[in-house]
Amino acid sequence: MGIHRIKPLACVAALAVLIALAACKRKQDTTSTSDLPDLNTQTRSYVTIETTKVRTGPGSQFRTIGDIGPNAKVQVVGKDGEWVLIVSKKGNAPGYIEIGAVKPATGEEKETAPVTEGKYEVLVDTHVHSGPGLHYPVVANIKKGIKINVVNEENGWLKVESKQGNPPGYVEASLAKPVENR
Repeated sequence: MGIHRIKPLACVAALAVLIALAACKRKQDTTSTSDLPDLNTQTRSYVTIETTKVRTGPGSQFRTIGDIGPNAKVQVVGKDGEWVLIVSKKGNAPGYIEIGAVKPATGEEKETAPVTEGKYEVLVDTHVHSGPGLHYPVVANIKKGIKINVVNEENGWLKVESKQGNPPGYVEASLAKPVENR
């Protein structure tokens, strides 16, 4: 008869633990989005002082997702050790650059020269989109090192001619660099 008493007590104890855990979870879910910090109020303008790599995380062990040339304006939203997190106003993916590669903007900096037409080299394997943004469908994939013919630039995206006669596609500007000998 002692065993029959233990089973109901064990069930009651297990039920009490489950109720307590559910209550804790409900408390976490009640966080309001208004409690989250507004990144727009935290964004600070900086300027690159040298060519620097943009990485997926705060360290050289993370994958490179692009390069930024000297004197480029960047928007910094935070810092992690010796790395700063930058965000793009043009729809490019956020990334990290070394803190030593930037200085605070003074407001007197000139905008970087617009992208010109001509031959570019793709810096990483990437997608070609049907329009100037990540929300447009992918129409092709191109490998690192491939030369592309740029005919225009729109909001940080390079408009690229198709070698097969298809409609032009778009590649993120940070993922390609001009070829020296055009």
